Amino acid sequence: MYDLFDVVFGTYVSSKVAGISALQASTDQRLTSSTERLTALEHKYERMHIVMVALWGLLKEHTSLTDADLKRFVANVEASEAQNRGAAGTMACPHCSRTVRKSATRCPWCGGAITTGDAFQGT
Repeated sequence: MYDLFDVVFGTYVSSKVAGISALQASTDQRLTSSTERLTALEHKYERMHIVMVALWGLLKEHTSLTDADLKRFVANVEASEAQNRGAAGTMACPHCSRTVRKSATRCPWCGGAITTGDAFQGT
């Protein structure tokens, strides 16, 4: 025999289970969306890698540049970016604190959205 307590407790448990089910569905949807975005980013990365390798091969074929030249240029750009921290036209990403251009609307390092960026800065 059921008494009033069993009915109230059963209703309470049912509402909690329904809430957990809804939360799980929402989490599953966000996970699926994140997985799809990650897959798209991986595809873009692979494509960019292929294009960069092709461009570097083309440059080496038609110029006297070497891999050592590329390494030196990359080091110079990295040093320049590090030196520009806090310079006009740059700001810190609010998510990862790395230096990004003020025109950025998304951080190239962490992918975080930057709402303070102005896509038309410097144009």
